[in-house]
Amino acid sequence: MKRRSFFKNSVFASLVLGIPVLLGMNIKKPKIEGKFVHMVFFYLKEATSVEEFIAITSNFITSIDLVKSYHLGIPAGTPRDVVDNSYSVCLVATFDSKEDQNDYQVHPIHLKFVEDHKDKWDKVVIYDSWAG
Repeated sequence: MKRRSFFKNSVFASLVLGIPVLLGMNIKKPKIEGKFVHMVFFYLKEATSVEEFIAITSNFITSIDLVKSYHLGIPAGTPRDVVDNSYSVCLVATFDSKEDQNDYQVHPIHLKFVEDHKDKWDKVVIYDSWAG
């Protein structure tokens, strides 16, 4: 009797949990915090330690209150023609508004970071996105 009940409950649970997928329903996923996304791709010089640069950048970005959220990482190594894996470190910082991002650009901590560490990279490429 218990086996039949377990089987019946398992089948019921599978059906109930599978209904949203079967019906093509959207399951809510969290959105990135902030309406302004600032993506910075650093192409570091060979002599620069990626691990050290990430630690320095993490300390810098977390010390600015204007930053809503951030991601700091290295290329994922995804081997597709449309993916650029040539950068060394990626920083994605989000802000509540364009004004906050503008204030971030002239923030003394940001300016000091650039001045103190610009010798560590050959190139920086930046993409900004606004979901206003």
